[in-house]
Amino acid sequence: MAESCRRVLDIEIPLDVVKGRVESIAGRFQRSARVPGFRPGRVPLSLIRERFQGEIRAELLRELVPEYVQVQAKEHNWEPIGNPKVSDIEYTQDRPLKFKATLEVMPDFQLENWESLQVAVAQPEVSEEEVERALHQMREEWATYVNLDPRPLEDGDFASIDLKEVFIGAEATGMSTPNRTTSGGRSSKPMPAQTREVLCEIGGANTFREFSDNLRGAGLGEERSFTVTYPSDFASSRLAGKTVSCHVKILGLKKKQLPELNDDFAKELGDYNTLEDVRERIRKDLWSAKQQESEEHAKLQLKKKLVQLHDFPVPEVLVERQTEKRMDRLTRQIEADGLDPKILDWRAMQSAQRELAEEDVKSSLILEKISEVNNLEVATTEVEKEIQKIAASTRQSREVVEAHLTNDGGLDKIKSRLRIEKALAFVYLNVRKVPIRPS
Repeated sequence: MAESCRRVLDIEIPLDVVKGRVESIAGRFQRSARVPGFRPGRVPLSLIRERFQGEIRAELLRELVPEYVQVQAKEHNWEPIGNPKVSDIEYTQDRPLKFKATLEVMPDFQLENWESLQVAVAQPEVSEEEVERALHQMREEWATYVNLDPRPLEDGDFASIDLKEVFIGAEATGMSTPNRTTSGGRSSKPMPAQTREVLCEIGGANTFREFSDNLRGAGLGEERSFTVTYPSDFASSRLAGKTVSCHVKILGLKKKQLPELNDDFAKELGDYNTLEDVRERIRKDLWSAKQQESEEHAKLQLKKKLVQLHDFPVPEVLVERQTEKRMDRLTRQIEADGLDPKILDWRAMQSAQRELAEEDVKSSLILEKISEVNNLEVATTEVEKEIQKIAASTRQSREVVEAHLTNDGGLDKIKSRLRIEKALAFVYLNVRKVPIRPS
């Protein structure tokens, strides 16, 4: 069983060092202190030491504790993480300063024979059904809608409607839009009426049945009102489980026209001569996507194998940080899915996320060492590419993004992530891969 990363130091700072630092701190206080009866900078040091005794002591500890912890950690070849916890402080006049410092350090471990690992890799297969399904999806995307002469709506028609939605009952007060707080509660936020123009297929598979039933037979310009209660598992989290009063006005009647699946359609899609060229491109794209998915899954399995292969302690502070990141991501996902946090066991979820966080930290430490041992460097162009991605997604200039990342340590995080990804790719390249066919 690996030992802990926790270390305890009993530190004693010599009296002459303490006295010298107290004088220096008191001098700084003297220059800025405002004491009635004295001009700024003219307060006697003896009065400064007496009047600001607590503040001077706090500043003394703030300066000397990390300094001497770092010195002792260096003597032991330790790499401290986070801030040390200080206890058992002994600080009296004319005596050395003594205290106990508890800190965590990066684990010192040797790489095991990871080259002996093997990983199963699913071999991608693309069926003709998948190709045809993708082709028909492209056909749907190129569909056009033509106006029809006014007549009552019937199944298969596409109605252009002006839709006004008003949430009814508890939903109208925001009771179904949870916001998790630290106590697992939620906040109420009013859900105002929304008006939008949408295209609705009467009787279509993607049209909620109540809309088809209430709009069938309506004519151009006609207005209808009805109430819809959406199931709790409805695709839209904004509407799932809610009751909505709908007011609809028919703005237009359209029919969808799909392009013919022929060589002319292929030429419209781009640099293709025949429809078979399009099918071949779809086939290759589907294969590449499945190949990438297969490799990513294999790499995840490799990370688990690396963790199982190595036995060393993981710093608690890093696990806590990673657990917090995982819980934040999970919270955002739960809110996006429209779930009620009150029905979830957050303690169990946090426990599960902590186990995964420990794996994350351990695998990262292993991959960092593999990167170091094998001299895997992150090129400037790779970092630049990441900066450009962030700039594009946030619609900021590259210079603004780089400045922000530099100030908050983001560049180092990007480099670390890229280095770990490169190390994992290196491991994947050098282990034995066992091909398997998908079931």
